[in-house]
Amino acid sequence: MVKLIRCECGYVARGDSDDQVIGMIRGHMSTDHPALLESVSREDLISWIQAD
Repeated sequence: MVKLIRCECGYVARGDSDDQVIGMIRGHMSTDHPALLESVSREDLISWIQAD
C-alpha cells in the first residue's frame, strides 16, 4: 500500500512507509515552503498521511 501526503500547492509525496513520505514532504517543504518547515511537527505530518 502506497502512503502519500498532498501539499496544498499540488505536490504529492509518495512512499512505502511513513518515514519515506515524511522525508519527501520535508524535502519539498524546505525548497518550496521553508517558512512552514519549522512550524510543522512530525506528528502533524503523520496525521496528514493517506493510504492509496
